[in-house]
Amino acid sequence: MNIAIVGSGTMGRIVRDMALQNPGIEKVCNIEPALGETLWDVDQPDIVIDFSHPDALDGICSYIAAKQGHVGIVFATTGFSEEDEERIRKLAEKAPVIRSYNFSYGINSLKRIINFTAPLLKDCSDIEIVEKHHNQKADSPSGTALMLADVCDPYHERERKCGRKGEEKRKNEIGIHSVRGGTIFGEHTVIFALKDEVIEIKHTAFSKKIFAKGALEAALWLKEKKPGFYPIEDVFY
Repeated sequence: MNIAIVGSGTMGRIVRDMALQNPGIEKVCNIEPALGETLWDVDQPDIVIDFSHPDALDGICSYIAAKQGHVGIVFATTGFSEEDEERIRKLAEKAPVIRSYNFSYGINSLKRIINFTAPLLKDCSDIEIVEKHHNQKADSPSGTALMLADVCDPYHERERKCGRKGEEKRKNEIGIHSVRGGTIFGEHTVIFALKDEVIEIKHTAFSKKIFAKGALEAALWLKEKKPGFYPIEDVFY
């Protein structure tokens, strides 16, 4: 199995190093779109893993579509617009695709916990989400925080309130708050605030390796799959 990794930053390097240790993977390479490199510059991979930047989406989609289902793609980049996300879903008509905001086993287990918890507390709690990341993370709130808000409120019955300032009282909303500092790998806390009691569900990442490991597992799982949009849950559970 051959893997091409789009992006040569920290995550791209971690994925490459882990892939090189896997006996089921024969070739691994990184390309960096910011330097003008493209997927056409390397031998055809079986799977592409994207840990780059939304600006690289055009080149990735053009390449994957041209391969007519013979190359799968794992999207692990954050910061995509709604139009980008729709384009990724359309790409799944031509190729096997996995798209997730977070490839941590723990975060995806947290989603399952909230799937059970949120309906129990829907009518008796306020919901707040606090996410913390390192000072180099460009997008906020994090894609994972937005994903967790959708798990808490799948039908968007509550407004998403990103940050809070001023004297306006709380409405029917989910507050989402971002912290950026130091080298925090990632921390997400979902708060269900009831009358006279609070339930907090929290996940803390202590290494970026957990995200690389999940993306690599997704790539191995996706090999030889038919075109389609596959949820990360199919990989883990």
